[in-house]
Amino acid sequence: MERLRATAADMLSCAPDEIKIQDETVFRGRKKTHILWEKLVETAFFSRVSLSENGHYATPVINFDKSIEKGHPFAYHVYGTAIVTVTLDCLRGTYEIDDVLIVHDFGNSMNPDIDKGQVEGGVVMGIGWMTMEEVLFDNSGKLITNNLSTYKVPDIYSVPKVLECHALKTKGPKLAILKSKAIGEPPFMYGIGAFFAIQNAIKAFNPKYKLEFNAPLTPEKVLMRLYNAY
Repeated sequence: MERLRATAADMLSCAPDEIKIQDETVFRGRKKTHILWEKLVETAFFSRVSLSENGHYATPVINFDKSIEKGHPFAYHVYGTAIVTVTLDCLRGTYEIDDVLIVHDFGNSMNPDIDKGQVEGGVVMGIGWMTMEEVLFDNSGKLITNNLSTYKVPDIYSVPKVLECHALKTKGPKLAILKSKAIGEPPFMYGIGAFFAIQNAIKAFNPKYKLEFNAPLTPEKVLMRLYNAY
């Protein structure tokens, strides 16, 4: 903002401390000027004035001694739980994710809408990881799932019919920024619930089936397990 005020001051031939930027409009003192936000940004850009800023935050109290395997490697931990239900077509091996119901620890969320969006995106990625994103090689070692026609990722038809996330009521950890918690990666793990829900459905149809850990659980694999003991 200081750099933009200086740019506006140059445009108006006045001192930067006379400039105020409010509601996407430049004011000189209390008087509204003709300079709108878009014009100010454009002028700064073509004047080669930096329009970005960055910062670095070092989490306090983080330490770990590998030689004795002691320390405090994390500022906080993330908690949550999810219930996943699926419907399995026992003739074709296909399935649909019906419900994913989540309670997740956001800490003291700074923006619940963004945090929930992170959870929803992470869950869908996790479901894709556990059900369809299969890496395959031919006999010579060449990767054959090297594009989107062979390597399947979740689309709008793959997402759960119902996806709800409720924030766990908590004050948040003292060491986190404003007692909030990072959300991006942990919800990815809720996708594992889809893997086990599908296996439970297979078990209900084929009692001889034994639980195994072979992901992703594609429809082709599901169909084979519906009619074999494994």
